[in-house]
Amino acid sequence: MRIRPASPAALALAVLVWLMPCLGGCGLTDTQAWKSSRRFYYTYVNTPARIDVSDPVTLSENDSRLASRLMAVDEQLSGLEQALDALGSVPDGAAVDALLRRFPWLSGLTLVDASGVILAAEPPVSLKQLDFTPLLECPPGSSPRALRAVVQDTVLGPEVLVARPLLAGGELQALLVASFDFRSLLPYTSTPGDLVVRTADILMWAGDEAGSLDGVDWSAQIAKRSHGVVRTESSAFVWLVRYMGGQPLVFATPVA
Repeated sequence: MRIRPASPAALALAVLVWLMPCLGGCGLTDTQAWKSSRRFYYTYVNTPARIDVSDPVTLSENDSRLASRLMAVDEQLSGLEQALDALGSVPDGAAVDALLRRFPWLSGLTLVDASGVILAAEPPVSLKQLDFTPLLECPPGSSPRALRAVVQDTVLGPEVLVARPLLAGGELQALLVASFDFRSLLPYTSTPGDLVVRTADILMWAGDEAGSLDGVDWSAQIAKRSHGVVRTESSAFVWLVRYMGGQPLVFATPVA
């Protein structure tokens, strides 16, 4: 669903509606198709793909091992993508509360204007110092309406920021940003110690394999393929790139 154009005045009114339920003391706070491995993901249009573990013929033992560890996490991430993509306007307080209840692993939701200034946030205060300005520019080759994402390292750990652009007349008026720490998704996998999750530059979760993949040039790996096996001096890992808002996230697990 595309965002309905809204005038700046309408946006201001929407922000006020969002804030009204909390005026007593609180504030409120792709579709860019991501490249996917043909072994794991269904072809899709306008909705995020789901990991395909239903065909034992096309999945090797190691691929099945990785898929089984990602399946529930992928469902959560796909659900968030769908929920953000379906928004037709700035959500009101009830809609924000519903999103936070549906995805309890989110750190919060933040509405920022086209300059990166925070208009509203829930919760009102973030424990992490986040910079929303990298989300303001539309990534090259992406639709202005598509989800955007970045991963930022902080003193309290990496944070993933996924933004839904709100446009008026083709111009960016605001971003609704959902943020989360990947560690909050670990309860959705039964074997978190088997997972390594990272971007090309930022380690988000090391599992039991801390340091094992530090020497891998992930930028080069991602540029060449979206799925494969990398070997280190002591071990080997099967890995997969899952794109979220144009941001490549690498998931890896030791081979059997």
